[in-house]
Amino acid sequence: MVTQAKLVVEPHFSCGITVSTLESSLKFGHRSSLKFHSFTTRRRLSLAAEAATTPPAPTNQDEQRKPPDLQTLTGRFWKIAVPYWSSDDKVQARLQLAAVFALTLGTTGISVGFNFLGRDFYNALANKDQEQFTKQLLYYLAAFAGGIPIFVLRDYAREKLALRWRSWMTSYYMERYLKNKTFYKIQSQSTIDNPDQRIVDDLSSFTGTALSFSLTLFNAAIDLISFSNILYGIYPPLFIVLLAYSLGGTAISVFLGRGLVGLNFLQEKKEADFRYGLVRVRENAESIAFYGGEENEMQLLLSRFKSAFENLNQLLISSRNLEFFTNGYRYLIQILPAAVVAPMYFSGKIEFGVVNQSASAFNHILGDFSLIVYQFQAISAFSAVIDRLGEFDDILDSSNRKKGDHDLNEEIQLSFCLISCSYGLQSNGSMPLSSRVKLLDVEQLTVQTPSKATLIKDLSFEIYEKDHLLVTGPSGSGKTSLLRAVAGLWNFGSGAITIYVRPRGELDMPHSPDVISSQVTSTNEIIGDSTERRNSEGVIFLPQKPYMVLGTLRQQLLYPTWTEDSDNVVDDAKQSDCVLKFSPTNAHRGCKVCK
Repeated sequence: MVTQAKLVVEPHFSCGITVSTLESSLKFGHRSSLKFHSFTTRRRLSLAAEAATTPPAPTNQDEQRKPPDLQTLTGRFWKIAVPYWSSDDKVQARLQLAAVFALTLGTTGISVGFNFLGRDFYNALANKDQEQFTKQLLYYLAAFAGGIPIFVLRDYAREKLALRWRSWMTSYYMERYLKNKTFYKIQSQSTIDNPDQRIVDDLSSFTGTALSFSLTLFNAAIDLISFSNILYGIYPPLFIVLLAYSLGGTAISVFLGRGLVGLNFLQEKKEADFRYGLVRVRENAESIAFYGGEENEMQLLLSRFKSAFENLNQLLISSRNLEFFTNGYRYLIQILPAAVVAPMYFSGKIEFGVVNQSASAFNHILGDFSLIVYQFQAISAFSAVIDRLGEFDDILDSSNRKKGDHDLNEEIQLSFCLISCSYGLQSNGSMPLSSRVKLLDVEQLTVQTPSKATLIKDLSFEIYEKDHLLVTGPSGSGKTSLLRAVAGLWNFGSGAITIYVRPRGELDMPHSPDVISSQVTSTNEIIGDSTERRNSEGVIFLPQKPYMVLGTLRQQLLYPTWTEDSDNVVDDAKQSDCVLKFSPTNAHRGCKVCK
């Protein structure tokens, strides 16, 4: 049986809250009790709950993690890549992509031209025709002069597009990462490792490699069409030899390199874990120095490095086994086409330049058919990047998706309700009890850990303006969990929490004692539970661990309500010989007071 208790609280919430009035006492089950103790000038709220422990991080099963199949990788690739090409930047992106493809077509045309130039060049050399040789040499030099800029511009345009894509992707992922406290959920629940590394390194690798592979596939398709006609026209059996050689090489490469995807995924994780350990030493340098924990830190860091080193050894062994085959595969093609067409040359059916032309065309087409052979290590590394980003993307979607009614019933519901108040003070300056404004309403609150261990059960109370509330209890009794639930950081459990806030223009209390009439109204307008709304309406939570921003002193003082406009306010104040004066009620609004 729960008896509702009415309390009054300061308009600014913090980790310490103090009670000033006592109206009733309540008790509820699950070995938890909420008691109000009477004092001369104030009351204290004592909360005794079942001991809570931080939920352990999930067991690391990366060592036994199976590489994703081709269908999963393809689906994740499209899910990651598609948003940019349908974003606000899509027009410029598509124009740049079209330019890159056009330059790629130009490079293919240049390669075909070089193929025919090489035929005529070596024919002149074999025939000892000095005049024709000189002429072909000049053609070669002119082709080099005109072709090299096309190749350079293609690579430059591709890198610029990759940079533009990465810039948009970084903003896109950071926005989702910082939305709805997703970054806090990932850290507190240990859902994935190293999200920072995925945003910085994996996004950079994804955009650059995705464009590079896409252009490689496009170029391979154009090459295949262009050079297949040349090769088939010279000697059809050579084309059949090429198909058999490339298909056999691809099958063997896939077999030898089948473990590279998983090893590359693990290497990304282990390298990131090692870097994170070094960052923690830097951030906690003073604490480690006080403890004298250098030796232990060395052991921990070397343990992480050893794990990365051992995995890298396995990666190198797998790469070595693959290289034994790919090197032989690559060097054998230098003599294979000549060996096939040599009988035709010796019988006088083709000229010497045609032998060179057939070898060039053979190499082009074989390169197109052998993309998996030549790029298997790069493909496996790229697959690991897609897997890590896809995993990250799924977590972000899960955290930011709109919840259904079933999900809402299984979580603590936090909402902000807009109230409109006009205050009336008595002649002695005091406020009538009936006109006090409700600031916090907790209904049937049950707080649980992710493993469903109950910390607080069926807690209900109300807090009104001008009162203080102090939550006390032994370590692990759920004090911090209660504040996390009120702040929206903890949604495991059930019940409803409503925080009442005033419009921005009504944050300040009236100062005139001459107003006798009073009116308090609530619009009952639910205005959401975003951090921006909470901060802008004067509800503040102070964390237990102090936090310093990577910025200026001004940004630290205004945090978390600093905006770029704040700097403009200061600059305008300096120009008009004014100074800024900040207070708890106007700091975030940047109020300006002239001298």
